[in-house]
Amino acid sequence: MRYTGFVILMLLFTIQAVSQDRSINVITQSSWPPGSYVPVKIEIRNMGLNEFARFYQDLPRGFSVRRGETAGADFYWENSQVNFVWVKMPGDDIIRLTYLAKADPVLKGSFRLGGTLDYVLDGDKRESLEFDPVIIRLDPDAIVEENIEDYYAEEQVADEARPAETVVKKEAAPVVEFRVQVAISSEQITKQELEKRIGCSLQHDVTILRTGNMYKYQTGSFSTYAEASAYLDDLKKRGVKDAFLVAYRGDEQISISLARALSG
Repeated sequence: MRYTGFVILMLLFTIQAVSQDRSINVITQSSWPPGSYVPVKIEIRNMGLNEFARFYQDLPRGFSVRRGETAGADFYWENSQVNFVWVKMPGDDIIRLTYLAKADPVLKGSFRLGGTLDYVLDGDKRESLEFDPVIIRLDPDAIVEENIEDYYAEEQVADEARPAETVVKKEAAPVVEFRVQVAISSEQITKQELEKRIGCSLQHDVTILRTGNMYKYQTGSFSTYAEASAYLDDLKKRGVKDAFLVAYRGDEQISISLARALSG
């Protein structure tokens, strides 16, 4: 982190999305110093949401994240995506979230920061609110303009993440295995309940993984990327928009690119 003896005027981006009775503000610096954690603050103006909701943002590869204020949400950082998930969204008029993000010191250039709030209304109506991304510069001469000690949580999400604890898993797995992750929840539910929640039936078995207080629901066991990708496309066509591919080598989760290379 760099400091300077001059008084520096803070330059923050405020990104706003508005939809009828609710809005999202995301506030962060316009320039981030690689190698240092930078705060990202999210304010969701909630008018009438009290069911399942999920706010997420995608970051480039090479970033790490620390959890901050979650407003009762289950937080997870996976596949370069920041997620805040509520089984039941709190009734506060304004919901405040924070996290810290750090670019690897070797990264350069700029990236686009956007975000989406998915939510459920009246039990089964799914809607989304998103905003256009803004450009964040990675500048080695930038400084962190706030006291990040105020944002540290007890649990470090990126650098000391706990490995997934398998709750239900197959007796045998291929050397490299692709699956489709269809949901994440703070409670363990049955396959029938999962199908009702995502709105479609699943033709393959479901694997449930537990990480901290979160349960991940994955379906299928494919030895090739092509098979897994075809199943993912089918699920997305049937309305499971949040589904994505994951890959494992034995019990170890690995990147999709590595899995593809290993599987030939």
